[in-house]
Amino acid sequence: MTTLPARVDWGGNERPASAMEVARAEGTATRIRREVAEISFAAGQLAAGSPFEVAVAEFLTVQATMLERAGSTLQRADSMRREEDTLDDPDTFPTAARSALLIARAHLGAR
Repeated sequence: MTTLPARVDWGGNERPASAMEVARAEGTATRIRREVAEISFAAGQLAAGSPFEVAVAEFLTVQATMLERAGSTLQRADSMRREEDTLDDPDTFPTAARSALLIARAHLGAR
């Protein structure tokens, strides 16, 4: 089983990551890998289109790469920042990764 690094509090005390923290990171990593595949698939379809579609495909490809680097493994998903995630947050503007996911889903839904 893959584990996460120990947690250290302000006092310097260490404790192992809990089962809940590991499960949350595994769920996030699985979701990120699925969303990266979705974005990459849409980018592949758009890459052979009009100049506009090619530009959109390039944006999607960059965002898929950044998203994959940010959260596709257990350790990365555990330390992923909110600004890197694709989760919908009604109190903020969508992140670039969220925008890429929405564009990919709109494209794939239109086909």
